[in-house]
Amino acid sequence: MNIVKLYATTSTNDELRSRFRESELTHLTTVVAYKQSAGKGQHGAKWHSEPGKNLTFSFLLDNSKVCLTPFQINKWITVSLVSWLKNHLGIKAEIKWPNDILAVNHKLAGILIETVYSGSSLTHAIVGIGLNVNQDEFPDSLKAISLKLITGKQFNLDELLFSFIQYLNVSNYEIKEFINDYNSHLYKLGRTLNFEYLDKPITATIIGVTENGLLELMTTDSQYLTADLKELKWFY
Repeated sequence: MNIVKLYATTSTNDELRSRFRESELTHLTTVVAYKQSAGKGQHGAKWHSEPGKNLTFSFLLDNSKVCLTPFQINKWITVSLVSWLKNHLGIKAEIKWPNDILAVNHKLAGILIETVYSGSSLTHAIVGIGLNVNQDEFPDSLKAISLKLITGKQFNLDELLFSFIQYLNVSNYEIKEFINDYNSHLYKLGRTLNFEYLDKPITATIIGVTENGLLELMTTDSQYLTADLKELKWFY
């Protein structure tokens, strides 16, 4: 297991991508940083994390080892993280589509997946994860929570990282089961919520996710919709 530890970097995804361009890296090579100056979330959003309090790391996925589509990668990683939280830490978490991890209705972790292609073939993915671990306070606007706030315990960051990467490595052999288990972990599945869809308010029930990763909704007037992240705003 190859884990590179850095004191500071702009973004672990950027750092890993740079190293990947310069040399051959093995499957699940991981870069972890004490501090990120420009941590990234979905669609250019900034990831907020107190230095030294949380896990901010990225790992390389060699798609020749797993042969997955982009959304299958998303399913595998999100379900693996939720399952690891439950099995190793006793924490019940859910997947808020597309790739936020919530516990007690607050954001515990976020995932950013950047794909690498050779021609039309998906060869690798760089998977960035921010997991709130020992941080005690968050801006109200973030609606976030940490492992410490949930459990009252302080955690060793190195031990947590090693444990998760090991778990992910083992889950390589059960990828189909993890992918098929995605809907059982989906936040608010079957629940009716208020959304903003294409800048208009709607009330709809979450009924699933398409194979391409679009959220499936059924409105209160029985209209079937699919939405990507840029089209939909949650109210929860």
